[in-house]
Amino acid sequence: MISYRMSLNCNDLISSRWLQKYFLPLINGIYEYRQNTLITIQTTCILAGVCQMCIKMLILRKQRWKFQSIILEMENFVKRANPLEKRILQNYVKRCAIFHLITTIGFYVICSGLILGPAILSQPLPTYAKYPFKVDSHPIYEIIYFHQGFVGILASVGGTIDCQVAVLLWFTSARFEILCMELTRFINLFDLNCCIRKHLHLLRYAKDVVITVRYIILITTCISALIMIFGGLQLIFAKSTTMKIQFVILVIGAVIQLFLCSHPAENLAGMSMAIGLSVYNSNWIGQSTKVLKSICILIQRSQKPVIVNIDGVLPALSLKYYASFLSSSFSYFTTLRAAMI
Repeated sequence: MISYRMSLNCNDLISSRWLQKYFLPLINGIYEYRQNTLITIQTTCILAGVCQMCIKMLILRKQRWKFQSIILEMENFVKRANPLEKRILQNYVKRCAIFHLITTIGFYVICSGLILGPAILSQPLPTYAKYPFKVDSHPIYEIIYFHQGFVGILASVGGTIDCQVAVLLWFTSARFEILCMELTRFINLFDLNCCIRKHLHLLRYAKDVVITVRYIILITTCISALIMIFGGLQLIFAKSTTMKIQFVILVIGAVIQLFLCSHPAENLAGMSMAIGLSVYNSNWIGQSTKVLKSICILIQRSQKPVIVNIDGVLPALSLKYYASFLSSSFSYFTTLRAAMI
């Protein structure tokens, strides 16, 4: 939630203007150095990262009320959680907290490596953005350097937004798991009806979460594929070892960025379907006809999993899709590499 609020504050203040002012110099740099394949590839990757953050900020601004609503419900649920619910939530925190922390730090390490590149490489600035004026005089050089570094830090925030999306998906999965445990312990029709009402509310909440985050995941998917393909080319054709190290870290970051959401999305689909199995394994033998009918309805309703997708654009997000995404990106990379040789 901290990353989400930070992104909104930056969006409302100055970050969008800083990012937008960096577009034209990068595009101009791609045009000016179009004969140099390595510089063109490097600048394209950086432009993709900046575009990713800008689009995500627009999505956050457009859907800020939905984000605030689902985050507020998450906060209220945590505050009112009983010991059993807190234990399950804590298990999810232990499962992903360290990974999210390391990933977030990694995004800023990638940015720092690009910003500090001129200290090792021969290039004067972190990127090959081309300006319509000379930038080698003082204090213009310092201002441009600060601008590029600040934009790089803002672009790194895009990765933390994916961490926030993953947290929302993990939290929704945890609520389904809590409901599964409650269903295995129901005693009478009243308890079962309470669980059914919770299930209906949870399905609506999960739908809101999916609708809110799916476009952010789509942007992450597209940009990650672009960075993996062009970053891989940079690893092969670049002569500088330092530049290769930069892009090794960048490609690894792109690979991890989509995995951040793929894992919790698959877990969410599995936990939403586990509702039917949980109520089937409950003590329903000898219950009344109304209880049995309610159980059948609940089992039937849980047969359709909660998936993160966009019809016709983004398939159901899962680890299987993630593996096929890596395979497809590698295929595009090898095809483009063969065309450039």
